[in-house]
Amino acid sequence: MTLGEKLRKIRKEKDMTKLELGTALNVPKERIKLYEIGEEEPSDFYLTSFAKYFNISMDELLKEEE
Repeated sequence: MTLGEKLRKIRKEKDMTKLELGTALNVPKERIKLYEIGEEEPSDFYLTSFAKYFNISMDELLKEEE
């Protein structure tokens, strides 16, 4: 599972839209989409923001799963 797929999975598990997540983290929903489909990689700042928001470790967020 890629980082983008993991972000999408976590967002869906929290029953959030891209707009809701983007609003919560001050990220445009279009950027969330690019992260999820793997066309853009989040900066370290946003990776940290995602981890804190979803209450998971950076290791858990970045660990590639099959």
